[in-house]
Amino acid sequence: MDQLPNLAIISEVIPQASFAGPLLLYRLLKDYPQDKILVIGPQALPGHNLLSCRYQALNLPWERLNRTRFSRLARSLRSFIFLPGFTLGALKAGFGQFKPEVVLSVMQTQPYYYLAYRYAKKENLPLVVIVHDLPELCGSVYPWLLPRQLKRNIQVYRYARKRLCVSHQMRDYLQQAYQTSGDVLYPLPSERLEARPVSDSLALKEPGVLTIGYTGSLWGGYGMELQHLLPVFKEAKAKLRVYSCDSFSLGDDETVTYCGYAAADEVWERVKAECDAVILFYCWPESGYAKEYSLHFPSKLPEYLGLGMPVLIIGPEYATGVKWGLNHPGAAAVVTENNPLAWIRAFHRLKESAALRQGLAREAAVAGRRDFAPQVIRRQFLQALKEAAG
Repeated sequence: MDQLPNLAIISEVIPQASFAGPLLLYRLLKDYPQDKILVIGPQALPGHNLLSCRYQALNLPWERLNRTRFSRLARSLRSFIFLPGFTLGALKAGFGQFKPEVVLSVMQTQPYYYLAYRYAKKENLPLVVIVHDLPELCGSVYPWLLPRQLKRNIQVYRYARKRLCVSHQMRDYLQQAYQTSGDVLYPLPSERLEARPVSDSLALKEPGVLTIGYTGSLWGGYGMELQHLLPVFKEAKAKLRVYSCDSFSLGDDETVTYCGYAAADEVWERVKAECDAVILFYCWPESGYAKEYSLHFPSKLPEYLGLGMPVLIIGPEYATGVKWGLNHPGAAAVVTENNPLAWIRAFHRLKESAALRQGLAREAAVAGRRDFAPQVIRRQFLQALKEAAG
């Protein structure tokens, strides 16, 4: 730990124990020497745990436009400096006596990670970038501005000394699109997650009914696809429990139980106690999410596997989570047919076969420990920072 560099995080995604990217960053850095970290980015969300390092708020002028129907217009205007952005002077004022040796940013909101790049380049500091989603899709602009946006993204990515991509597919895509190589850093699951006993999969929580849990966002096409799946749940005599903070409504259907949002570790304990299996699903090509699904890696999958429960994956073959399941046939039940009858058959098999549920639960836990061991992923991340510092 003494060899780790002073780290300046300049990013729209900042480490906090909330959800998605901020939670992953929080887990990666929770054991980092806190006096060696400075976080510069948006104001932290209230009610969520933070690192014990210093957080310096740096909010993008007119940032509220990004949360309205004018968001695309705002991003487009900002790319031509018709809206105010960040200045290096305002950034440097937030450092105080802190002397960074490495700059870290998540390539999600361009004004933030472009600022990190500008600062690192001006100060001749190494930059490390994390790519969870394709940058061009995170901050879409009008088509005639795409070349300008892409040019900036390529500048940032190429300048970075370490480029940490969420999947092999993302790394390979950016290798071709940006003409620069990167490394793969899978999402980091909770170290407190423990697989439940395999014997828990022997009996159903409710006799004759398969209870399936879903956790996470209902946006990005997921809520829409769940609506398509509800008739399948009814036909298969299965029930769905949704653990999410999103307000997306699936209707007042007795098939669905809304379980609300809780801290990640608490949610997983509830899922293990209340569900027979967990589900990961994707929309089909006509939904318009094909590119996102083919590059992004679902952070819920490593956690699903760590539960030691049967995992059901439904979606097209190009989706990264589906590809992982197809490459590990014993660790998840995978359905790639866009056919409700195929989904119903998968539900029935899980409901009727205790041996299948136990086998999937056992292999899921083994695969999770092998492919997504938290200590291994964190070690890869820290090694990347040390190598960047040189």
